[in-house]
Amino acid sequence: MTHITIDFGGTNIKIGLVLNGAILAHSSMPSYSGQGIQGRLDDAERAVRKLLGEQGIRMEDCTGLGIAIPGIVNSAERQVLSIHEKYEDAIGYSFDGWVRERFAMPFAMENDARAALIGETAYGAAQGEKDVVMVIFGTGIGTAVMIDGQVLRGKHHQAGVLGGHLTTDRQGPLCNCGNRGCLEEFASHRALRPRAMESRAFKDSVLSAADEMGYLSVIEARLSGDGFAAAYMEELVSHWSAGIVNLIHAYDPDAVLLSGGLMKSAEAVLPLIEEEVHGRTWTPWGKVRFLVSSQPDASVLLGLSKLLDTKSN
Repeated sequence: MTHITIDFGGTNIKIGLVLNGAILAHSSMPSYSGQGIQGRLDDAERAVRKLLGEQGIRMEDCTGLGIAIPGIVNSAERQVLSIHEKYEDAIGYSFDGWVRERFAMPFAMENDARAALIGETAYGAAQGEKDVVMVIFGTGIGTAVMIDGQVLRGKHHQAGVLGGHLTTDRQGPLCNCGNRGCLEEFASHRALRPRAMESRAFKDSVLSAADEMGYLSVIEARLSGDGFAAAYMEELVSHWSAGIVNLIHAYDPDAVLLSGGLMKSAEAVLPLIEEEVHGRTWTPWGKVRFLVSSQPDASVLLGLSKLLDTKSN
């Protein structure tokens, strides 16, 4: 049962063909998410058909299509309810109609972080976990929650997925969500340079001359002895840890699963996060375990396939 899976990310659109929990083939293309999603659907369809042709798989031999979106998603109705600054024309759009017209197969839709958590608990680093919080450090910061083996969705479909909008500084800058001082506004990839430039010390850092400033460049500058980067990393760890502590206190997980670009340097940053989180959490039963995604580029695609399996049973 081959599944077609499409992850409409903020930076890239990833397409995969998945069979029995394994990705047979995949491709990627820029998303241009600020320009909307409807103009990219034809490109996504062409990419799917190209991938199928390269693998010698007929469309009629595929048994389902899954789509992941970085917003608030009603997965039961397969509708995007809300999204900020990315794919805003997805709100209210009939993806059902598009799939029915272009692919004529069963269809599932989910928030991208939830899909990633489903993929990791089914096939990845969190396999077998029943109570787990996932935090994805990407362009923004995505989260998802599983309690007693069930993915948390909530009455209004936003439970567990707004961890990037937990307040870590109540006097902080205005976020695109309407709140102030959100974790994303301080410690997501998109926030790194704007926040760093607020410091007078930034001009003396090697980071000020970097063409692009990301998680890895901050970590590398810190390891090279850059004074600003060392202080900035301490600030970032404080925000990341505050967000994770809030998630632990809210959802009572056994484990926290970390993923995204930051975890490409897990050996440098994870011990810092663990130490601060363990020092700030109230967990009298013991310490929350930290896990790192084993397949961060694949977990969303695998999770969509798992959703389709569940839907067909």
